[in-house]
Amino acid sequence: MLLTILAFIVVLGITITVHEFGHFAMAKLLKIRVLVFSLGFGPRLIGFTRGGTEYRLSPIPIGGYVKMAGEAYEEHKGSTDEFLSHPKWHRFLVAVAGPMMNILLAVLILTVSYMQGVSAPRYPKEPAVVGPVAAGSPAADAGLQTGDRVLSVSGNRIETWEDLEVALGTAAKDALDVEVARDGRVLPLHLEPPPDETTVDAAALGFKFPLERTIVYTVDTESPAYRAGLRDGDEILSVRKNGRTGEDYSRILNIISESEGVPLRFRVRRPGAGEDREKVWESPAPPGGRILDLTITPVRENGRVIVGFVADYPSDLQKFGVLGALTQSVRRNFELSALTFRIIGRILKGSASVKTLSGPIEIARISGSAARTGSARVFFGFLGLISLQLGVFNLLPIPILDGGVIALLLVEGILRRDLSINLKEKIVQAGFLFLILLMGFVVFNDLTKILNLDRILP
Repeated sequence: MLLTILAFIVVLGITITVHEFGHFAMAKLLKIRVLVFSLGFGPRLIGFTRGGTEYRLSPIPIGGYVKMAGEAYEEHKGSTDEFLSHPKWHRFLVAVAGPMMNILLAVLILTVSYMQGVSAPRYPKEPAVVGPVAAGSPAADAGLQTGDRVLSVSGNRIETWEDLEVALGTAAKDALDVEVARDGRVLPLHLEPPPDETTVDAAALGFKFPLERTIVYTVDTESPAYRAGLRDGDEILSVRKNGRTGEDYSRILNIISESEGVPLRFRVRRPGAGEDREKVWESPAPPGGRILDLTITPVRENGRVIVGFVADYPSDLQKFGVLGALTQSVRRNFELSALTFRIIGRILKGSASVKTLSGPIEIARISGSAARTGSARVFFGFLGLISLQLGVFNLLPIPILDGGVIALLLVEGILRRDLSINLKEKIVQAGFLFLILLMGFVVFNDLTKILNLDRILP
């Protein structure tokens, strides 16, 4: 719990500081007087004043703000260093600088990762062909079979496993209409996700990408698997329960998912010293290493029965020079931004569930999970993703957000006149109410996932 709180503070602290610094630096550059630079909301805890600006730390760590002179109409006295005294394009630059700093941080983090070398899984770009299907699972009950190629989910066209994951992750939980190609025919299937799952994905429905072997990518250091001795790079050869043995990835997950509180026997191969992780997917497995027998008891966490490891996938090491890394980073961040807007569009059209939205509690939980992996690359990768999402979210044309300010400035620029103060105040009030309702909704969403309330809620 303490690690989760600390990780959450670090992630939010860095992303908010970068965001507010963007506004602050641009305002200073344009000679707009900045009165307050605050990290957090609420009363001042600590701070100091320098150069006419009060720098403060406040107790509510879910945001921050930069207060500029003459930013509100009732405070505007006409001084040349006030926000409203500056031309619209100056105000536009100040508003857009915060989100852009978040996006630049995401680009920087991923650029450094590509320069160091990124192990990129192959499966997201692979065709959406179904691997093993767990017996008795929703997928099996619906008639899904190994070798089926998924063509669409709830009307969304599917080409790759990445498309499939996005479509499942944003789908409504009540039912899924899926089209698959099998033996030259197109078959419609109707899948009903289990009611006790907080999220819909391939694992929850009972099918996976076709993996030949189960190799551990990372283990949560606070999980039953880690306490029992499972480590990164281990290969799980089999899992046994009451004489029943699972050897392939799908059967292993199936046994785990039905064994909450039941000790399971894991047979594990640990790589030998100096064994090349890049060749780990060679078949058959390289000779050497140790065979270990571990007893691990699955637990329920966030609505799913787990032991606490993430499986590895065949991947390619991608390493670039500065220019190549920057190009790849920009491309990937653009793809992720476009994906965010696609998901928002699906939610607005009703083809994706609003339960997809997450808030600060879920961010805190994932921050803790990223920190517990012990991998700086995983943690900073998550930090970059949150920074990108914060930047993109703030560009949405919602009053009170930066995107709302930008939208109003653009409207006034097109009309070539200022909107009335009364109209602007009503727009801001509506935006504030919307954000309060949105925050309440995403916090409720987070709580339903953590407390597993989906079992009793519609």
